Amino acid sequence: MDVRQLTAGSRVEIPVWVEGALFSAGDVHAAMGDGEVCGSAIECAGTATIRFRVEKKARLSYPRFFTKGDGKPAKGYYATTGIGSDLMEASKQSVRNMLRHLTDTYGLTDEEAYVLCSAAADLRVHEVVDRPNWVVGTMISEDIFPHPV
Repeated sequence: MDVRQLTAGSRVEIPVWVEGALFSAGDVHAAMGDGEVCGSAIECAGTATIRFRVEKKARLSYPRFFTKGDGKPAKGYYATTGIGSDLMEASKQSVRNMLRHLTDTYGLTDEEAYVLCSAAADLRVHEVVDRPNWVVGTMISEDIFPHPV
């Protein structure tokens, strides 16, 4: 899952479906555009410090992340993902995951969450290079909410 916005200080939540699952981290990117459209980004040597915590009751069905991104907005972004072999289906999955987050976290109706996504969320194609595993993200600014997630 190569996502340009996953920078220092980001928090990624990943579902685990298998007892005794392992984690693997890959390459570090010096630069990468949204979409990682060809072969690879500009890879470089680097060191990452990763901390793990297992949340057994998270009921997570998709990867999601929190990131400060480019520093705008001040509180950063909350993002949901969709990953699949069809770009449109991955996009729909990502938006549906955001709708569920907004209704569960902020008590919005389905209709309110959908309108909010249309007005304030960014749908981004994060990765196409690992075809057929398209990675799409729906990102929304935390600044528009009265309290942090």
